[in-house]
Amino acid sequence: MYIVDDPTLALIARFLGDVAPEGRADEEFFRRQFSAIEAYVERFPEDQRDARALEWIETNAMHYRQQWQKQTAISTLARRRCPDCPLAGGSQEKPCAIHRRWLKLLERYAADELSSPEYVEMSLALLNTHKSWLKVTRCHEFSESGSATALFAG
Repeated sequence: MYIVDDPTLALIARFLGDVAPEGRADEEFFRRQFSAIEAYVERFPEDQRDARALEWIETNAMHYRQQWQKQTAISTLARRRCPDCPLAGGSQEKPCAIHRRWLKLLERYAADELSSPEYVEMSLALLNTHKSWLKVTRCHEFSESGSATALFAG
C-alpha cells in the first residue's frame, strides 16, 4: 500500500531506497481509517450512515491517506541511518546529528509548516552548512604488506 502521492516524499523514498514500513502497515492504515469513519457516522441516524460514510470517504480519504503516508515515512526514516553517512561513529542504527536536524525539517514539512520548495531549500542549506563534516576523503595508509586506501570523513 505504500504509495507516495507527495512528489517530495517520492524523491526521498527513491533516494533512500525502500522506506516502506515493515509489518502490517496496510492493515493498520485501514483499521484506523475505518475507525475514523465509524466515529464520524455514529452521530447520524442508522438509515443515513451508509450515505454519510461515502460522503466522508469522498471528502477525506485522499487527505487522510496523504497524512498517513507522511507520518509513516517520517517514523520509518527516524529509525534509519543514511547508508552512505560518513559520520559512522557510534551506533549504525541511530541517525547522526545532521539526520536528526533533517528529520525536524521533514516533520515541519509533513505538518504543512513548510512548502515543498522551502523544505528543499532548507535541507540543502543544512547540507551546505555541514558539508565539511560530510566530505569523504581518501587517506593512504601504508602497512608492511603494501599500501591500502581507506575512506574517512573529512
